Amino acid sequence: MRYYDTLAEYDRMGFNVVVDKTWEEIDVGDCFDDTCYDIQDMRDKINSGQLDWFMLRVRVFVDDIELSSEYLGGMLYDNPSECLTDGSAEDLIHSALESAKDRMHGLYQKFWALSMEIDAERAGNPTP
Repeated sequence: MRYYDTLAEYDRMGFNVVVDKTWEEIDVGDCFDDTCYDIQDMRDKINSGQLDWFMLRVRVFVDDIELSSEYLGGMLYDNPSECLTDGSAEDLIHSALESAKDRMHGLYQKFWALSMEIDAERAGNPTP
């Protein structure tokens, strides 16, 4: 089972947005160029807790119903909360909100059609 630590929660346009993180499975050497970075030093700092190597997740809810989620891996920070102010989380929040709006529009249309069927059935005119 994967565990997540919540970094922030926001209310955006009536949506509840949760930003959290979990450990990253990919080796740091698979994401950084060893000609530019000291990969072993990065690994040592991750293993000792000096650096946090994680995957970011953003989820969007309405009334505790999850409408969308977005993920971004390969996050390396001294302090994970830095991703809340450098634009990384905001980009993911924007993407998750757009997905949630699209899904909500589709659900609205589906619920409207179901509502019409229920009303017709109650009026004694069931639709096929």
